[in-house]
Amino acid sequence: MKFKHAFLLTPYRSQRISKCKLQSAKVKISGWFFIHFALLILYFAFCLELLAPASLYPLATAAQPDPRFKEAEEQLEAWRLAQAETLASQLARESPNSAAALDLNARVRFYQGRYEEAVRLLEQALAIETANERLQALRILTQQTLDTVKKLKRFESAHFILHADEDKDGILVPPALDALEKSYQVIGQALGYYPENKVRVEIAPNAASFNAISTLSLRDIEETGAVGLCKFNKIMTISPRALIQGYRWLDSLSHEYLHYVIVGLSANKAPIWLHEGMARFYETRWRRLHPPREREDYLTASNQTLLSQALERNKFIGFKRMEPSLIYLESPEEVQLAYAEAASAIDFMVERKGHAGMRELLSELQKRPTQEAIEKVLESPYAVFETQWKDFLKAKGLKEIEGSRVRRLKVKENQKEDEESVELKEIQSVVARNRTHLADQLLGRGRMAAAAQEYRRALQASPHSPIILNKLARTLIRGGKHEEALPHLKKAQELDPDSVSTYIQLGRLYHAAKNFSAARDALEEAIQINPFDPTIYRLLSEIYAALGERDGAERAKITLDRLMSAR
Repeated sequence: MKFKHAFLLTPYRSQRISKCKLQSAKVKISGWFFIHFALLILYFAFCLELLAPASLYPLATAAQPDPRFKEAEEQLEAWRLAQAETLASQLARESPNSAAALDLNARVRFYQGRYEEAVRLLEQALAIETANERLQALRILTQQTLDTVKKLKRFESAHFILHADEDKDGILVPPALDALEKSYQVIGQALGYYPENKVRVEIAPNAASFNAISTLSLRDIEETGAVGLCKFNKIMTISPRALIQGYRWLDSLSHEYLHYVIVGLSANKAPIWLHEGMARFYETRWRRLHPPREREDYLTASNQTLLSQALERNKFIGFKRMEPSLIYLESPEEVQLAYAEAASAIDFMVERKGHAGMRELLSELQKRPTQEAIEKVLESPYAVFETQWKDFLKAKGLKEIEGSRVRRLKVKENQKEDEESVELKEIQSVVARNRTHLADQLLGRGRMAAAAQEYRRALQASPHSPIILNKLARTLIRGGKHEEALPHLKKAQELDPDSVSTYIQLGRLYHAAKNFSAARDALEEAIQINPFDPTIYRLLSEIYAALGERDGAERAKITLDRLMSAR
């Protein structure tokens, strides 16, 4: 996902970064200064690969030219932790006072999620090499991760170990593990890979804790959509509760799991564009397990528009610009275009060679550079691949969709912030915004007819605004005008398929019309975006009961009671 999303999303393998982009910040001379300074050291460490293995991490000194260090680094970089641990343990036994051996063992423990042990080993290494900034940076990250994760509760399923805040995010656990297990099954079927060990997942309850375990900043989340990260042999994501409008958090978990699979299949040799393209292309397959969904879910209205514009202007991001991470791109639009380009390239290769071709490609990456691997699998020169991929895009007949937009995320800064105020700011037309604000006020006073009229006037000024379409439909539903409301909701859904409001309103509409199956589907999709709205479960408890699904009705009621008691 970016690292400018990570979840946009991140450098997943060790990259050779030649320079870093740092944002300047004014820091007061206080206790906060030292924390900020420590985080800057950590950020520099990431940019310079001080936390990365191989040539830039000379663990073995001239006095310790042991080839096992290099072998252990290679195994650790490929997330083959059992092999790395065996080598690291041998080196530690033979040289218990070696900072290099202690450092290596600490990083193995960190990748295993054994954070307390990692901290202890890093402190021993720093006692030997007190001025080693690389160790200092890793010590900070490890301690921050330990401090964050020790507050979370451990949950397990057949193939995943999930850590989450039980009090605040406990309702996330069942759907999260369900989506991950479905991803495990459907991605395994497509790519032929099933991790040997349970995959570690950490759900950070807020932006500060997410930054602590991932190093992703508030800007990374809001400007580049970085809500998840797959690094250090684990999946990290932020709770949708921390964002005002939520986000496709279950798709994000699946997206990050795909990165985990790609690391396993390629020994962490895949380039970022291939990582992100495959993750975006396959991330929604978990939603329809039998049979797996085959439609091109990555071609949303905004992505179609971005790709259409890129084709018309012949102005693509280019795969090289995506390295070492999408977070270094200039705008949310560039980030999403990069995702769309990469996913469409995977679409092209899957059409040519099927899922077996993607498995072969990832396997070839263990042995040869990316361009050579693609040439071998596609049986044509790399330059031909890029040309044919763009021809493939042109053949889709993509068009700009008026009113489509790149969704921007907004982290909750305080409890008083609400979705209504954020949405109002997103309406670009001043006239439409003012009329919408007036309509909101009228609706708050119970004047539904007058509010609907003002929403219609606002829609005249901004006819393709999903926000206004949604507000008008909500008012019409309250007035019992379901048939009039439905087209507005369908249009809003097409323009912005990630708005939880649309699915809640569809659930209300279908519930009122006694179309309980459609109502259930809409509300279950709302859970995939923002599962913390009590309205969802209030309606679902009735809908499941009407459908004869007693267990579902009981679960919905329990979740509703839990949400209401937490308020």
